Amino acid sequence: MSELFRRVSSRLVSPARLALAMDTGRCRSCGAIDLQRTVCRESYVGGGQTLRRCGICAAVYLAPDFTPESLDLFYREHYRRLFPSETIWRSERRFFAWRGDRPVAEIRLARIAPHLPDGAHLLEIGSGFGAFLGAAATLQGVRLSAVEPDVANRRRLLESANVDFVPGIEAVSPGSIDVVVAFHVLEHLADPLASLKDVHTALKVGGRAFVEVPDLMQGLLSASYVHPAHLSYFTVSTLSRLAGAAGFRIVHVGPHPDGGILAENIWLEIEKLPTAAVAAPALAAMQEEIGAVDARLDGVDWRASSARHWRRTAKHLALATFGPGMVGELQRFRQWRELRRVGWT
Repeated sequence: MSELFRRVSSRLVSPARLALAMDTGRCRSCGAIDLQRTVCRESYVGGGQTLRRCGICAAVYLAPDFTPESLDLFYREHYRRLFPSETIWRSERRFFAWRGDRPVAEIRLARIAPHLPDGAHLLEIGSGFGAFLGAAATLQGVRLSAVEPDVANRRRLLESANVDFVPGIEAVSPGSIDVVVAFHVLEHLADPLASLKDVHTALKVGGRAFVEVPDLMQGLLSASYVHPAHLSYFTVSTLSRLAGAAGFRIVHVGPHPDGGILAENIWLEIEKLPTAAVAAPALAAMQEEIGAVDARLDGVDWRASSARHWRRTAKHLALATFGPGMVGELQRFRQWRELRRVGWT
């Protein structure tokens, strides 16, 4: 059975093809080298990355990075097979209905719409299938721009929205955007602080950004929570300090206020102030916070176990036998049931 597991796993992703960049030993958030604790090896793919905790800023992150070529390969060939709920199968209508893209977009837009008056310019980073932009297009006179490298799928839920897709936020004129949104994007980026600084540059003074990321303190229950698509694992405090270091005023940060299937996420609302009003950045964490993060990490059994081995074997065999489409359909059905439970369908 172990040989069958090895052959099935190699069809899903080959670690040998995913080369790693040089390991600098630096924290992904604050750049510190000292007091970096290695927690475990990433086992979802087993490409050689390790999960670490910074003893300066309390950031939790995977390192080292994939090389640019391997990162492109990972998202192009492996991502949707590793996460089959992302694979459209048979019915596109059912795919999106069971995922809940549109109702979740409406929930998010209800919080952001008051900051999008007629004539406002909205930029979404990582717009995915376009559900949020499609919802935002119903607002009067709002100009829409987006960064989304998945050219094949980024227009599926745009409806009739007119969106200007740009290659990156650096292509946007500085100080030209009223609102930036990024839902489940920051955790994928190699340098979250630099990315938030880019958002700050793009915004007008008084402009706002809305960020949603998974909450480490709520979602970390098992070793499978850690995987190579997520490079950073945020807490409310670490995300707040990053936003402050990028020059923002924190308007709101905390567990997602709408709960439901978003309950294990952090919702961050930040504002760009005039430069003179911004305090000096401070990324260092208190020892109590580092201790709390360590306690959360130490509450997980990172050791290899027969139960984990067989669960992963069963998943890989199901993917190999039935394909990611059918496996993803089952995962989406479970999400649809949760959407119904909370009344979001």
